[in-house]
Amino acid sequence: MGERIDVVEMFKQAAFEVDNRRLPDLKPQTVITALGMDSVAIMELVAWFEEKLGVRIPDEQLSKIRTVKDLRDTIARLLPDRQFAA
Repeated sequence: MGERIDVVEMFKQAAFEVDNRRLPDLKPQTVITALGMDSVAIMELVAWFEEKLGVRIPDEQLSKIRTVKDLRDTIARLLPDRQFAA
């Protein structure tokens, strides 16, 4: 049984690494565009997730991601053999 992937914690780490942004109050329902990151930072954040998890998020699915939970759900669908924290 593999480790559970916590997308909220990964998002905090990614935001710090790609945008030098600390997000201690980040929650699954947080709207990503409300975090004040520009579109380049958001794309870098997505690329960070793709690299760390070995997944490619199709553009048509990217446009549907609004919250951190949406991101988690999208990645979970793309990686059905992995376990994700709620």
